[in-house]
Amino acid sequence: MVGGVAVRLVRIFAFAIIGTIVVAACGSTVVDAPVVDQSVAAQSEPVAAPTSTPTPVPAPSPTPLYSKLRVFVASESTDQVWVLDGKPGEPFALVGKIAVGKLPHQLGVSPDGKWVAVNNRMGNTTSIIDPFAMKEVVRLMVGKQPHGITWSPDAKTLFVGHEHDTYIARFEAGTWKPLPPLMVGVPQHVLTIAPSRPNELWFTLTNTAQPDVLRVYDLDTNKITQIKVSDVHDAYFTPDESEVWSSSSGFLDKPSDRMIIYDPTTKTVKGEIHLPGTYPFHTEKVDQDGVFFMADRSLMVLSDHLGPGLLWVDWKQRRVLSETKLGKQPFHTTYDPEGDRLLTTTNVDGMVNVIDVKTRAVVQKLSVPKAHGIGAVPIAGP
Repeated sequence: MVGGVAVRLVRIFAFAIIGTIVVAACGSTVVDAPVVDQSVAAQSEPVAAPTSTPTPVPAPSPTPLYSKLRVFVASESTDQVWVLDGKPGEPFALVGKIAVGKLPHQLGVSPDGKWVAVNNRMGNTTSIIDPFAMKEVVRLMVGKQPHGITWSPDAKTLFVGHEHDTYIARFEAGTWKPLPPLMVGVPQHVLTIAPSRPNELWFTLTNTAQPDVLRVYDLDTNKITQIKVSDVHDAYFTPDESEVWSSSSGFLDKPSDRMIIYDPTTKTVKGEIHLPGTYPFHTEKVDQDGVFFMADRSLMVLSDHLGPGLLWVDWKQRRVLSETKLGKQPFHTTYDPEGDRLLTTTNVDGMVNVIDVKTRAVVQKLSVPKAHGIGAVPIAGP
């Protein structure tokens, strides 16, 4: 089965991209001229010479969000994280490789862009990378077969789930001090947390016969809510965070077009849908796959192992609008706002696929052996 950009700075940048400056001209009213006695007019002051019309000053161009976008890709077969750089609107290029642990898999970018964490699935460790220096700063000992990874919305805590251990590890960002683990009693596959619900850590189960395989850990009360559902692979919030969707199966050789939709408030199933001819897997997640996300909140993109490709989904209408064809086994996606591009990994052909959001066409491919997890960090310097 399958740093430093401050929080405030990122938020200002986010507002800059979606905001526009509107300059409105005052309207004028046309009225009839009054009748003037000519004898009075002759005694009036001379009429001043007309002034010239001022030259319009164009609005300043928006300040770019970054000098370049730095993309980190987990390369499973090389035990490295490969690094790509791209200036706004320009092609991406390989700029480095960072040695990490055995079989780097899931990767998570802190919301403030200061850190990149990657789970070394077969090394029972998690590597912490400084994205500016492009080096591993610490390798954390975690449980057996770390897989799920996410950050708290305030970027202060890193969460690591395990496929063969019954707890979720926690670390304090910056000091990397281990925090008391979350004792959930079952192995976990993926983790999900939303900014609108910062106290709720959603996780799916794996390697267990227990029912209710989607659960929510309340970080305030330490209580776990079990959601009555079976056969869940990954779970993720919709772009507006009003719903949670989960894909099914997760086994590469057992495709499933089934998606379950949940109400995150009541933590109950709202419905089940099927996307015929597809095998939905992952989507870009907040607090994991980068600091930027598509402005169009009506769209959700899902990697599809059957297409194979990237599905463009109208999640409110519950339907696939189109699919961008990619190589075999597409996995994770990150977003480049300046270029309005998505970058999606494909594992079997070992590629990072750069996709134009407007045309939904692949505009560049970069070779990264056994590419899996991906995340992007803005770099402000030259």
